Amino acid sequence: MALIAAVATLMFSAPAFAAGIGEEDVPSTSIVPAEGPSGAAPANSPASATSPSSAGKTWMPPPAGLKPKAPSHHVSSRNSVRAPEIEPAQARMKVLEAQPVYSEPAKSSKHIEQMSVGKFVDVTGSTHYYLQVKLKSGQTGYIDPSAVELVRPADKVFMLTHDAGVLDKPNRWAKKLAEVHQGHNVHVVGLSLNYMRLRLKSGLEGYIPMTALE
Repeated sequence: MALIAAVATLMFSAPAFAAGIGEEDVPSTSIVPAEGPSGAAPANSPASATSPSSAGKTWMPPPAGLKPKAPSHHVSSRNSVRAPEIEPAQARMKVLEAQPVYSEPAKSSKHIEQMSVGKFVDVTGSTHYYLQVKLKSGQTGYIDPSAVELVRPADKVFMLTHDAGVLDKPNRWAKKLAEVHQGHNVHVVGLSLNYMRLRLKSGLEGYIPMTALE
């Protein structure tokens, strides 16, 4: 009977014990709510990828089999300067006009020296429009053919050993004016670089290479 009375006493006193517990006595919960305090999804949750906080941008994976495009790198290349074609020669010419010596066969190039009238310059070749010279400083430059005594006078008759075209200038880029043939005599009126200046019976004058007499 005493055991039954004790059980009955506990049954009636439990509700009263629970009702006497205050809010401050309840331990804080460790369960994280589905949404944050402001209603936004947690940063690490899958919903954050499409949440309003991403400014309307939704991350989408690239299509299968499509590789990301590598950034292109523009490589600027300088236009390579083509070396001028030179027809070799060897001559020492007198300066007739005080003109500049250019670093390249163009008047727009740098002036590396000024020639003096009456001096001599060593010519080492020719281009289409300029003469290549070797200066005392060792530098290579280019001059206008009009600045020097291009043709040394001569007065001889030679028999040609080869056919040759008669050119309007003493270089291989010159325009062909006529043609002379092997076995014929020609009147040489001047020498210029590796060429001879001819005067034909018609009065026409032009240049042929000296190899036509070899």
